[in-house]
Amino acid sequence: MKSLSRKLILIFICLLPLGLAAQEAPAKEKAPATSRVQKKAAKKKWKEQRKMEMDQKKAVKQHHKRIQTKETRKRMKQEKRRSDKLRANKREFFLVRWFRRH
Repeated sequence: MKSLSRKLILIFICLLPLGLAAQEAPAKEKAPATSRVQKKAAKKKWKEQRKMEMDQKKAVKQHHKRIQTKETRKRMKQEKRRSDKLRANKREFFLVRWFRRH
């Protein structure tokens, strides 16, 4: 009797994973797709926000320039020209060149 019950338990344990694997996966709820109008509105809102941020940055930069003295503005202009001239003949960083999309 003991050997019979042991065999039944062993068979049950072996067949148990097969029954678990046969279960269906739970249904996943899909998020409703956003419509074209909503995407367009979101893009328009993003563009307006970006324009406001760019205008604000530009205003800060203009304010910084305006509060400088005439000599300082002249020196800033010369330094910018000098840096542009020196930077013009430099190669791009090697990683940028290696991984550029062609």
